[in-house]
Amino acid sequence: MPKVGRLVKESAVTQLSERLAQHPEFLVTTINRLPSVEADSLRQKLFASQARLIMVKRTFGKRVMDQLNLSAVTELFEGSVGLVLSGEEILPAAKIIVDFIKTHEAQIAVRGALIDGALFDKAHVVQLANLPPKPVLLAQVMATIESPIADVVLTLERLIGDLIWAADQAAEKKPTTEQPPTTQEGSTP
Repeated sequence: MPKVGRLVKESAVTQLSERLAQHPEFLVTTINRLPSVEADSLRQKLFASQARLIMVKRTFGKRVMDQLNLSAVTELFEGSVGLVLSGEEILPAAKIIVDFIKTHEAQIAVRGALIDGALFDKAHVVQLANLPPKPVLLAQVMATIESPIADVVLTLERLIGDLIWAADQAAEKKPTTEQPPTTQEGSTP
């Protein structure tokens, strides 16, 4: 009969594997001596962005990654490992972690991330966190697309306006000496 501890571990591996199968984007952090009050504060901030911080043992994390065929991620599992599981988007969670690290450099560090099936190192995660929010990026793209079109429309409006002005000027300069047609006296219409 299997031991209770083994069943609990297997259940935990299964639950984390299922969670990562649904939302495969996550950050890998190293957490050392982070006071519980500050860890709770970090968890609350992450929870607001639909993300979660889970502390895992290296062997446990490696077992989960092997089960999901993500063995490349296991190289990030050194020291005490914290997985930041994102909600719908990874960007808000990355921003929260990078901002939190600014004030707690000795206790927490980002080791990397798995985003869209690609492994990112610490530098790329920091770059990702420094990106503007999605609505701002979309607005910048739309402005980039819209700018040349607006220039063409403005140019066409100016050309049409210049054409109308030239036609008006030509009409004003044209002499208005139109005389009614004369009829000859002996001819029949």
